[in-house]
Amino acid sequence: MATEYFLGVDGGGTKTAAAVVDGRGREIARAVSGPSNYHAVGLDAAEASLREAIRQVLASAGLAATEVTAVGLGMAGAGRPGDREVVREMVSRIAHFRRIVITHDAEATLVGGVGRRYGAVLIAGTGALAYGVNARGQVRRADGWGYLLGDEGSAYWIGVEGLRAVARAHDGRGPATALEATLLAHLGLSDAGELVARVYANGFGVPHMAGLAPLVSRAARDGDGVARAILQEAGRRLANALSAVVRGLGLADEAFDAVLTGGVLRARGLVWETVVAALGQAAPRAQAIEPRHDAAFGAAVVAKQEGQGSGGAEEQGGRGER
Repeated sequence: MATEYFLGVDGGGTKTAAAVVDGRGREIARAVSGPSNYHAVGLDAAEASLREAIRQVLASAGLAATEVTAVGLGMAGAGRPGDREVVREMVSRIAHFRRIVITHDAEATLVGGVGRRYGAVLIAGTGALAYGVNARGQVRRADGWGYLLGDEGSAYWIGVEGLRAVARAHDGRGPATALEATLLAHLGLSDAGELVARVYANGFGVPHMAGLAPLVSRAARDGDGVARAILQEAGRRLANALSAVVRGLGLADEAFDAVLTGGVLRARGLVWETVVAALGQAAPRAQAIEPRHDAAFGAAVVAKQEGQGSGGAEEQGGRGER
């Protein structure tokens, strides 16, 4: 029997990762390129990143597109049917694949992290969202509303809260904090009064704000009470999103894996501990884990599981997604 190959793509606003997995579940090639969330970087840049990641990973695997059984794409911003159609058209212009399976990045992260489409995932990077699937195949998500409406507990949220704490300390409305010296030095400012001009200027965007989160974490590790309070609150807000998914799917009394991933959670620090403690209250039989594999691997598994069947391109995803 001929070996089957599945190509998985994790396309986000920061980078695009691609992996080729064989029919036995072994990863045989991997590549990384630039961002491919077309909502964030535009259609041309997104397609260029997808094209480069696919080209590199196929070359590394020694495969032609026609030798790939199915390609799975877990794409940030692909929760709606119209978005998935845009992605499908981009991929069709890049190469001729026998089957195309399109889902969103949260499902790819869940499947990669757990190994199957069951359980929950909490992603806390620049943004934040929780997502889950129960044994009946029902899906639920919480947050992921973007930095203006949500993403509570994310790196962006932590960065904003850090600067708000600096402003309060400067005014005398809040306690003194080491964050004042740390964040001002990072931004190249000599006084908190210069923050308004810097933060509201063109060119200071979401990545810059999210980039302050590691400094808040460092201050917390060094014992700053204000920074520790920010991280604990971040953990509570992330746990609230995860608990909403658990309750909505009826998982509270079930045994399942909850994947915790993203830069905010990766260090297994105070935010992780806060989330795990809250998960233990919401679902005592749940196990918090780091992902076993990443979303690119998960997208390949989704392609394997969902892409088998009749010929031609298929779409997958949008199950209850915004």
